[in-house]
Amino acid sequence: MSRKVLLKMFGFLGCLALVLAACGGAPAQTGSGGEVGEAEEPGQAVQEPSGPPTPTAYAYSGPQPAAGTGNIYGRLLWNEQPVVAVAVRLCEEIEFLGGCQGQEYNAATDANGVYLFTDLPPRSYGLTYQSLESEDWIYFTSGILDARDFEVAADQVLFIGDFNIVKYDLQLSSPADESQVSEARPLLAWAAYPEAAYYDITLSPQRGTSLLLFYELEETSITPAVDLLTCNYGWYVKAYNSQGIQIAETEGIWHFDEVDQPYTCNVTGLAPSDGAAVAGDNITLSWDKHELAVYYQVNMYNAEDSSLSILDFVRAEGTSYSITQNVPAGSYTWVVYAYDQNDDFFAFSDTYTLVVTEP
Repeated sequence: MSRKVLLKMFGFLGCLALVLAACGGAPAQTGSGGEVGEAEEPGQAVQEPSGPPTPTAYAYSGPQPAAGTGNIYGRLLWNEQPVVAVAVRLCEEIEFLGGCQGQEYNAATDANGVYLFTDLPPRSYGLTYQSLESEDWIYFTSGILDARDFEVAADQVLFIGDFNIVKYDLQLSSPADESQVSEARPLLAWAAYPEAAYYDITLSPQRGTSLLLFYELEETSITPAVDLLTCNYGWYVKAYNSQGIQIAETEGIWHFDEVDQPYTCNVTGLAPSDGAAVAGDNITLSWDKHELAVYYQVNMYNAEDSSLSILDFVRAEGTSYSITQNVPAGSYTWVVYAYDQNDDFFAFSDTYTLVVTEP
């Protein structure tokens, strides 16, 4: 298991960081041309389309499928150049964590970066390839978590396009992973990547969705334009060539703790105390004031069935909220979110529990 994968909404939302098992694979960089549509990567992160089509086309000269079967082929490129001798696998189904399922078909890219599967039973398939840096298998996605399906038809040859894949070897330098930082605006720095024209940088707090994003930066360091909060932060960098095609990315996400700052990304709940028993006809939730908050939103739902919502991000102007309806007996959880003047939530509380008793 070598690659941390983020479910991106990088604000973590209660630490929604996922680690993909190597056998499960990570989502792949998208391609251009052929039958390939827009895809995304949670894997380290959700990735944008890889840019303009490659400048040289590939003319198919392979065999035709046997009667009643189909062929499928495509091309893997890195930095617009063919990637040779990379293992490629076609699967009846791909599971997000389980990887390739059912019947598997194996191939490898040739000197042109082309892979070919012949005489396949007509049906839909998922496609994976082996990472250039590890034993991980990376799959092509349709949406955030779903593997993309490629439909093979009888007596047809399907070209599924050129895929510009990514290397996960871009090196960060500072702040160091799992370090503590006391500067309000720390310098983020990384090693220059060969053939990179510019970089995209993502920096995000553990609590809050306010992303600090920096696009098309030609330098190899940057300082945040705003003071950071006392909070845990994660960051990663992507590298692009002059054609706007992503060529590299950091492997996983580095984290650092910002300390000794005047404000935090946490909201502290006050009452009811965690685990307290309360009457269902008289519930008031309260919390500490956050100096940066313009308003709050409160979420409360049944602990055993989160679809049973009592408060669905209800706005509160002050530091308390009284529930007007009678809440049925049961166990509940509640969370408070703090919002700034830009309507971004930048802090939230721990998840507290309360037990509503019978009248």
